[in-house]
Amino acid sequence: MKQTSRFISTLALLSALSALPAWAEDDAQSKADRAVANLLFEYEGAEEFASYLIRPDGLADISFASNMPDALYSELLAKLQKHPDINGVIAGKGGRACRRFGG
Repeated sequence: MKQTSRFISTLALLSALSALPAWAEDDAQSKADRAVANLLFEYEGAEEFASYLIRPDGLADISFASNMPDALYSELLAKLQKHPDINGVIAGKGGRACRRFGG
């Protein structure tokens, strides 16, 4: 009887441990949101020239200011695309012009 009880306890523990990753890890949307926020934080004033939405699958949809310099756009886009927690990037320079870039 004691051995059966120990076996059931062991099975319950193994079952709980196998489910651990499902609720211990962040979902794709949370990971991508944190990654985009951290990358944009590296650029002071990014809230003036970038807005974004993260989809549930971890895809980042980002709109940059229409007058954002091409070099800065390319630099940021490359960093976003290379980040392992971002599952894809849809980006464009169709946002409102930013005073920071002379607009």
